Amino acid sequence: MSRRSPRAPSAPTRKLSGNNSRLTRSSARKPESEESSVSDRAIDRRTALRYSALCVGLGVFTTTPPSFAEETTAEDTVAAEGYVGLEPAPVVEIPPEVTMGWTDDGEKEQTDKESEEESTETITVGDVTLTRYVDVNSGYSIFVPNDWSRDQPMANTPEFHPKSEYGGRRFRIEVMPVGKVPGGGQKLQSLVNSEMESLTGAGFESPLNFAQVEATKFAPVKGTPAADVAAKGPGGAVTEILQSEKSENGDYYMYEYRTDGVYPIRFFGVAAIGPGQAGGARKLKRRDLVKVTCQVPEKDATESDYELLRAISKSFKVDECD
Repeated sequence: MSRRSPRAPSAPTRKLSGNNSRLTRSSARKPESEESSVSDRAIDRRTALRYSALCVGLGVFTTTPPSFAEETTAEDTVAAEGYVGLEPAPVVEIPPEVTMGWTDDGEKEQTDKESEEESTETITVGDVTLTRYVDVNSGYSIFVPNDWSRDQPMANTPEFHPKSEYGGRRFRIEVMPVGKVPGGGQKLQSLVNSEMESLTGAGFESPLNFAQVEATKFAPVKGTPAADVAAKGPGGAVTEILQSEKSENGDYYMYEYRTDGVYPIRFFGVAAIGPGQAGGARKLKRRDLVKVTCQVPEKDATESDYELLRAISKSFKVDECD
């Protein structure tokens, strides 16, 4: 008898026929090595979905948007070729609008050229050198010692004094609107007929009257009833007019006076009609009254101090009116 070799059992299979089924065995079995490789590669559905989502996310973050890439390329091209599509903005050269003025510490500062202007005109009084200070906006100029400081105690009222010297030598410039001058021109006497109430009784009739009005702001003028009363009171302060005159054309009133009391002070003053503030006021012929008042305590003053302040007041000038 021939011996048959043993046959490996076939794997069961399901054969379908209509609604019935029966289990059969396949005629051959796959090698175990092949089955193990298939099982190693098999991944369950949930893990596969997770890997798919992860791949999609990485693709989003690592991919450069087309529009951004195009823009970057365009910018790189412009930079490389040195080409600019738009015309460059025009370069506007701003001219120097500032000049030199005086500061509180005596050094020069930058100021608006519309109000102040540097001047090279100088004079010497004794051993003091002065340079002309110009105010373009108000239309006046005056000599100022080079080493003096400039303060601004009130609007449009500069005040000059030596550095670190307060309560001693000084002078201030006051600018006050007076409107249209009756009859035109710049003669101070014309303001007697002004309709402005603030100018009534200001003493424009003569330099002496004007000096008396100015002196009365400090103390009653000697020889008047008010001064007699003041002389009997505490301190007995009164003022005395030392000198008053006007220029040949009548445009300037110049005067000197002193206060006689516990703290005597010497004053040197000058007044004139300025052209008015630059711009609309000047075009409408609305003028200003410009006054300079120099002062020094008599206690420690010397004749040189008097000569210096007198020279400063006499150097005052206003621009001519159009």
